[in-house]
Amino acid sequence: MADVIVPVSRSLFLCDSYAGHPGGRVDLTGIFTTIRPALYPHVRRFVAFAQLSGGLGNTPLFFTIRRDWDDELIRTTTERTIRFIDRVAPVNVAMTLEEVRFSEAGMYSVSLFCHNTWVCDTAVMLV
Repeated sequence: MADVIVPVSRSLFLCDSYAGHPGGRVDLTGIFTTIRPALYPHVRRFVAFAQLSGGLGNTPLFFTIRRDWDDELIRTTTERTIRFIDRVAPVNVAMTLEEVRFSEAGMYSVSLFCHNTWVCDTAVMLV
């Protein structure tokens, strides 16, 4: 088995929508770190966006969402593969997570894994 090269994260954001443009320009709309639902459970759609670099070749990745206070896994995305053509050029990853169910208020973590290795995470607080 060939050695894998796990990329590093330049950023990880949660937002309402993402648009990619020619030349690598990106628009993220509605970046958030807090959600204030009227009632629970709260079901929400959002985009997880990461900019990665340092990888090489085909790289499988997926996101997880966990409750921070008990580490319960509430969602894992399907795995998809991105390609790094070299170790320098950044690769943008945007994945829409549909119908994520938050059972109660508290801190949740959204984590990115590449080659089944943790790369980065970000937190979202539900109040």
